[in-house]
Amino acid sequence: MRTVRGTQAARRSPVKTWKLYSVSVSGCGREIIHALSKQAALREARQCEAFRSMTMAQFSQIATVYRITEPLADDGYEYIRQQFEIEVRIHRRCWVKDTRSPHYGKIGIVLYAGRSTSRVRVALDGQDTTLNFHPMDIGMDIPSSIPQAA
Repeated sequence: MRTVRGTQAARRSPVKTWKLYSVSVSGCGREIIHALSKQAALREARQCEAFRSMTMAQFSQIATVYRITEPLADDGYEYIRQQFEIEVRIHRRCWVKDTRSPHYGKIGIVLYAGRSTSRVRVALDGQDTTLNFHPMDIGMDIPSSIPQAA
């Protein structure tokens, strides 16, 4: 068994894993949400106008949340694959190739963006928030070295 001395804390991996969750509320349907945790998925689902007056505890009582482990039949990126001929897939690594973007050269992971979208939802490494990019602004094949912006 490994011991931890004095002020040393056990190290946790800095890489956070985004997971798919299904959040259902009786009478309101189901929403698929990409989040870092079950609680984060609940918080995002509660952003709907109908639930804002509820406390988080009240919303947790009427919502059902479970983690989705199997691949989705419809990941929402079929339009992008057809129109832009870019092989965008959920959980695939990508990089920001738009030199005008303040995020140029950063690497991230593609997340579920909904059933139909024209933007790619990306969580950049080391960030807890997500960004939406035009399909032409990201690259799916990460180069060994990223060229400097002009």
